[in-house]
Amino acid sequence: MTVEDALRKIALLRRISTDKGALAAERETAHRLQKVLMERYAIKAQDVPEGAPSTTFRLNWTYWREALEEFGLSLQHFGGCGSAEVGRNKLAHIRLGTNEWWIEEKSATGLQTTVRDSGVESLRKYLNEHAPRNYSFLKR
Repeated sequence: MTVEDALRKIALLRRISTDKGALAAERETAHRLQKVLMERYAIKAQDVPEGAPSTTFRLNWTYWREALEEFGLSLQHFGGCGSAEVGRNKLAHIRLGTNEWWIEEKSATGLQTTVRDSGVESLRKYLNEHAPRNYSFLKR
């Protein structure tokens, strides 16, 4: 690996954040990798370019699936669009390319969008408050 490669990788690692869907452990690992690369190649913080990356960080379905599975929900997806049933009257829609999600509720007049937001963490927060509880206190 050259110094230029290390600079590029450090710049990309700096862009990993929980706002973009990374877990706290992934963010911490990215930070540690940055430090190791900077020490190994004697790179100072001011030497790392702050410009737009050549490739942007994009979520994949794994992040969304794991978030939904925490609440016992199943993700169905095709291409860049996905959905999951949240209880009997709600449907969560996810658009992968834009990192957006929204909830549609069934009513007498049809489906109505009730919540719209972006990011895996905001969906997790919503589900923590609104997802049906699928657990039992019975011993197995």
